[in-house]
Amino acid sequence: MYKNELEIDVGRCLKALIKKKKFIALIGILFFIVGIGFTLDVGVDMYTANATVYAQADGTFTDAANAVTAMNAYLDVAKSYRVCQRAALIVGRSDIAATDVQDAVSVYTSGTKSASSSATTNFMNSSATIITFSATTADPAISMEMADAMAESYATEMESILSTDAVKTLDSAVTYNKTRDAQLEAWENRVMAALVGIFLACLVVVACEIFDSKVRTVREATIRENIPVLGIIPDYKE
Repeated sequence: MYKNELEIDVGRCLKALIKKKKFIALIGILFFIVGIGFTLDVGVDMYTANATVYAQADGTFTDAANAVTAMNAYLDVAKSYRVCQRAALIVGRSDIAATDVQDAVSVYTSGTKSASSSATTNFMNSSATIITFSATTADPAISMEMADAMAESYATEMESILSTDAVKTLDSAVTYNKTRDAQLEAWENRVMAALVGIFLACLVVVACEIFDSKVRTVREATIRENIPVLGIIPDYKE
């Protein structure tokens, strides 16, 4: 028994896509409308401000190394409830609690490195550690206040732990960055929804064309030329 195997004709699939372009466009528009429905509440823009502290002991190399070691060892203190609670009090707003500060602030470190091999440079590199407090909220002013408050609160906490003021504020939050554009993000999601709709519509069209059992060519009629051709009816145009 002769059986026609599945065969993908790229040219025929492309022609089917062109022929069904209105259907594809309609599905894309429908998905775009659905995307608009899901993104009616675009949310709010988010702003991030940074403040930094550093460990620098004005003494011997051992004192400096101890300050750096202590700063790294107590890094988890930076986002502790106690430090965030003090920061909330420094901000002085009734609508900001310690948990709000913990949710809004992220902490990361960066070390100063140099390719120089001089003893002075190596001493400075090994005796300085920078911790950055990054506060992200919907209000740029609050972001800056919160970042500064966290830097001040952490320095105070480290002073009480180490009994020395080795941890000091390096840079205050004097500016901010817009880290989330709510409107732009909403439109990106809507366009993405439309593209997903177009892709699915194209997939359906191509699948229907591939699995269509209609015979369109001599090759298909003869099961890839396995059956002899007795005759062909030519195209006739008046």
